[in-house]
Amino acid sequence: MKKTIQSVFAIVAAALIGALLYYSTLLPRKQAPADITVDITPAKIERGRYLAVNVLQCIDCHSERDWTLYGGPPMEPLGAGRKCLDRTTRAAGVNVGERVFPGKMCIRNITQDDKTGIGAWTDGEIIRAVREGVGREGQGLFPIMPYFIYRNVADEDIQAVIAYLRTLPAVGSIQPERKVDFPMSAFIKLLPEPLYEKVPLPDRSDRIAYGQYLSKIARCEFCHSPRAPRSMVPIEGRAFGGGMPFFLNGRTMYTMNLTPHQTGLGAWSEQQFVNRFKRHAQPGPADPKNNTLMNWSAFAGMSEDDLRILYEFFMSLPAVPYVEEPI
Repeated sequence: MKKTIQSVFAIVAAALIGALLYYSTLLPRKQAPADITVDITPAKIERGRYLAVNVLQCIDCHSERDWTLYGGPPMEPLGAGRKCLDRTTRAAGVNVGERVFPGKMCIRNITQDDKTGIGAWTDGEIIRAVREGVGREGQGLFPIMPYFIYRNVADEDIQAVIAYLRTLPAVGSIQPERKVDFPMSAFIKLLPEPLYEKVPLPDRSDRIAYGQYLSKIARCEFCHSPRAPRSMVPIEGRAFGGGMPFFLNGRTMYTMNLTPHQTGLGAWSEQQFVNRFKRHAQPGPADPKNNTLMNWSAFAGMSEDDLRILYEFFMSLPAVPYVEEPI
């Protein structure tokens, strides 16, 4: 009996040591950044600007936002980073309840400054960070950077984004190093995942497939698909059904139902859908207490055809009734 107990303890100890070694030496899961130099052409720069500003909204996240205007458009200098999130900041995310940010993290400078931006990064290092969640030094990135969504960005499109980022004027903007509380600090290392396969760009002539692609990389699916409380797992059968709570300036707001249900887009025409975006091309004044997290002016810059493709995709979805999820 004594030997059996000793054997069990030995197995458990070995397992714990093995898990610790795996965690400390092999996480986050990563591969070497691709040895790639993006061919910078006017066409790539323009496509990359469109994606970074109007679809992926890299500029939106990595710039300070003007909350006196509707949708909080980004302010100059574009891409120079924004103020830190800390323990006094209530998370502006889904199903967060009364939680605040677990530590301190500053949204980094993505201009071409060599010291405080990404000017010294290789193209492969930037691509790995954006799509796989691994920083230049091999560290796991905090998932407020939606690399788990951007891994779906096609190879052709991510290279266009890099071409555009290379045109951002260098701005010196020193941001403090992040300090994330346990257990989130440990959890971050579990999330990155290498992307080994190529990611093709869907054929634009297949408007449903291309619409699905746009809806994923523009985060429509993520923001408008209900998830269980305090979870990142979508509720089965509720994709794009809306009702997800987001928090801004003491107010809780809920995302719209994007399915063809009558509580969603069921009564909307295609032109009404397009007009809903285009009317915010020039953002007007807004009371910060009644503003919205969605940067309408950025999405208003999407081409009319892309907006029509999105509408066609949304209308192809199963109709899901709108339900507001608990906070």
